[in-house]
Amino acid sequence: MSPSSVFNAPEKARYGAFAAAVLAAAGLTIAAAPAESTALGAGRGASVPFLEQEAETAATNGSVIGPNRAAGTLAGEASDRKAVTLSGQGQYVEFTLTAPANSIDFRYSVPDSVTGTISLYVGGTHDRDIALTSKWAWYYGSYPFTNNPADGHAHHFYDETRALLGTSYPAGTKIKLQVDAGDVPATIDLADFEQVGAAATRPADSVSVTDYGATAGDTSDDASAFDSAVAAAKSQGKEVWIPAGTFTLGHHITVDQVTIRGAGPWYSVLTGPRAGIFGKGEPASCGTPTYPGNPAVPGTSSAVTLSDFAIIGQVDARVDCDQSNAIGGALGGGSVVRNLWLQHTKVGLWLDGPFDGLTVSGNRILDQTADGLNLHQGISNAVVTNNFLRNTGDDGLAMWSEHDADHHNTFSFNTVLLPILANNIAIYGGHDNTVSDNVVADNQDQGGGIHIANRFSAVPLSGTTTVARNTAIRTGVLDSNWQFGVGALWFDGRDSAITGRVDVTDLDLQDNNYEAIQFIDGATTDVHFDGVRITGAGTFAWQLQSKPSGSVKNVVATGIGRAGVYNCLGPDALAGLADQGGNSGWTTTFCGSWPSPVYGSDNGGTTTPPPTTTPPSGNLALRKTVSASGSQGGFPPANAVDGNANSYWESANNAFPQTLTVDLGAAASITKVTLKLPPSSAWGARTQTVTISGSTDGGTYTTLVGSRGYAFDPASGNTASVSFPATSQRFVRLTFTGNTGWPAGQVSEFEVAAS
Repeated sequence: MSPSSVFNAPEKARYGAFAAAVLAAAGLTIAAAPAESTALGAGRGASVPFLEQEAETAATNGSVIGPNRAAGTLAGEASDRKAVTLSGQGQYVEFTLTAPANSIDFRYSVPDSVTGTISLYVGGTHDRDIALTSKWAWYYGSYPFTNNPADGHAHHFYDETRALLGTSYPAGTKIKLQVDAGDVPATIDLADFEQVGAAATRPADSVSVTDYGATAGDTSDDASAFDSAVAAAKSQGKEVWIPAGTFTLGHHITVDQVTIRGAGPWYSVLTGPRAGIFGKGEPASCGTPTYPGNPAVPGTSSAVTLSDFAIIGQVDARVDCDQSNAIGGALGGGSVVRNLWLQHTKVGLWLDGPFDGLTVSGNRILDQTADGLNLHQGISNAVVTNNFLRNTGDDGLAMWSEHDADHHNTFSFNTVLLPILANNIAIYGGHDNTVSDNVVADNQDQGGGIHIANRFSAVPLSGTTTVARNTAIRTGVLDSNWQFGVGALWFDGRDSAITGRVDVTDLDLQDNNYEAIQFIDGATTDVHFDGVRITGAGTFAWQLQSKPSGSVKNVVATGIGRAGVYNCLGPDALAGLADQGGNSGWTTTFCGSWPSPVYGSDNGGTTTPPPTTTPPSGNLALRKTVSASGSQGGFPPANAVDGNANSYWESANNAFPQTLTVDLGAAASITKVTLKLPPSSAWGARTQTVTISGSTDGGTYTTLVGSRGYAFDPASGNTASVSFPATSQRFVRLTFTGNTGWPAGQVSEFEVAAS
C-alpha cells in the first residue's frame, strides 16, 4: 500500500509540501500541493485528508500572540509559534474554506479548571455551541508532571475538539469561532477542515459488538460485549464490526488473529478510562485505584487488523506504571493498525516486543500525555508510515531498544508536530533502523527534531542507522535542565559511545531555534553527512560537546546567529570528520558562555575572527581542559569551566569519592579556589566536603587544602571560596567525599585565581 493511499478521502494534502512556505510567509500551514511538487519538503511527511489553517492568518478581531519560541508560553506551544486569543465577548476568528468540507477539528486553550463553550458560525449564521474544557490539558511541575498548579512550570496548554457540520459547505464558506454571551475566553491555534465520507456499512461476514450487548451512547461498560464479539469472530473466522456510535470500555480488549473494523474514525468511537485494544503480552499495570490494571495475557499476537475507528480516552494524568494506552502489547505476525484516531490516552501506541512484522499507517495521534508511538525492545520489521501526530506529551515517534534491540524498522512519511517534551523522532539504540521522508516541527523542551542516542539502558547502536530525506522546522530548544540549546539533529552517547554507523543524507534543518547539529556525551565514531541544508539557526550550525568522527560532505549553512561551530574542546574537535567537499557557511568558531540566540543573522561563514570572550581577570581555569572520575549524563566536566554558572558538572551518584581536575595548561602561581553552584533558588542549601590538591605533572598530587565542608546557600549566591599560600601548580584537583544536598559532587564553576 502506498503511503498516500491509507487515508480514504477524496482530497489529500501532503503535509511536507508546506515546509518552504512556513518560512517564506504566513498562510495555510498545509499546502494543497501534490506530492510531486518541487517545493522544499514536497513528498515528505504524511498525506492527510484535511486542509489546515492557522488562526493568526484568518480574519480576526482578537489578539495575535507570538511569535515566541519559549516553552511554557501559549504562543510558544502554538503551531508556527503564534495563535489568537479571544478574550472578550464578540471576539472571533473567521476561516474561509479553500475546499469543500463538512467537518472541523480545532486546537484551542482555555484557562485551567475552566469548562464552557464557544460559538460556531457557518456562513454568518450561528450553527451550534461547541464544548471546551481544560480537563485534558494543563500539566505542572517536573517529570512525570502533576495536575497541581502549586508545583509551577505550567505547560501542555492546548487540546483539540472536533465536530461534523451535518452538511458539506463549498469553498469560500466562512467558518467562525466567536465568544458570545455565556461563552468562555479561549486561545485558538489552528483549524483542520475535512470532507468526511459517509459512515461505512456493516460487512456481510462480520460479528457486531451490538449483537453481544454493547450499547452506543450510554455510559455502561461495553468491554465484556467486545470480548465476546472478539471471541466469536475469531472462532467463526469473521470480522468484528463496531457500528457508528460511542462505546465505553472499562478494560482493555485483548486481540489475536482477528480484524476489528469501524464505520470510520469520525463515527465509531471507543471511550472510557481503560479504552484500548491490546495484543498479547500487555505488561502489568501499577494497579492504583484510579488506574486498575488488567491481567496480562502472555505471548505475542499475530494477524491482527485494527482499522477505521477512534479511541478517545479519558486520561488526564501521566502515570508511567499504568498501561492506559490506546494500542499496546505485542502485535506482530503481519498485524496492521490503520486509519485510527487516537486521542486523550497516555500513549497512542506503546508496543512491547519481542515480535516481528507490523504496519502502522494512516493514523492520527493527538493530545497524548506521553509518547505518540514507542516501539519498545526487540521489535523488528515494523513499518510506521504516513501517520500524523500533534501535541504528544513525550517523544512523538520512538524506538527504544531497552534490553533487546529494535532492528530493521522504518519511520517514514510521518508528520510529527509539537511534542511538549523530548523529541519529534528518537532512536534509542538498536541496529539497522531507518528514519526517512518525515516532517517534524516545533518541539518544546528537553529535545530536538531527530535524536540518535545510546540512552536509557538501550542496547547500543550498531549496524547502520539511516536518516534520509527529512525536514525539521523550528526544532531544538533551550533545555530547561541543562540551560543550553539542544540541536535540531542531536547525538548522545550518554550510556556508551555511538560506534554503529549513522548515515545522514538529504536533510533540511530550517529556522532552528538554537544549534542545527549537536554532539554531546560520549564519542560518535562513524557518522557520515551528505547533503545537509541548514537554513537559519539561532546560535550555531554545529555544537560540539563531544568529538565526532566520520565524514562531512555538502553541508551548507546560511543564516547562522552566532558562529558556525561551538567548540571548547580544542582545534582538533572536528578533525575526525573527513571533509569531502561542498561544505560552506560554518567556518567561524565560538567558545564561551552560552549565548542567547539571534535570528536573521549570518555569522557562520564570514572570515572575520571568531568571537572570543576575555577570561575574568585571574581565573586560570576558564575553558581549560578538565576531567572527572565520573559524570552524570548531561552534566559533563566541561560545564564546570565554561564561564556559565547555570550549567554544572555532576559526578556519578552514590559513588564517593569523586574527583574533578583542571589542567591550567602550564604551571602558574595560584592562591585561591572559588566553587559555585547555579544561583537559582531551586537549588537548596547544602554542604559539600572537598579536599583541594595540586600537581605539576598530573601524576603526583600534594594537598593544598585538607578535607573540609564548604557551605553553599542560594541566598548568598551559592558560592564558596578558600585561599591558601601561593603555590606553583599546573593541575588542580577537587576530591569530593560528601554532599548534604545530593549524593554526588556538583560544581557549576571551578575557578582558580592567580597570585
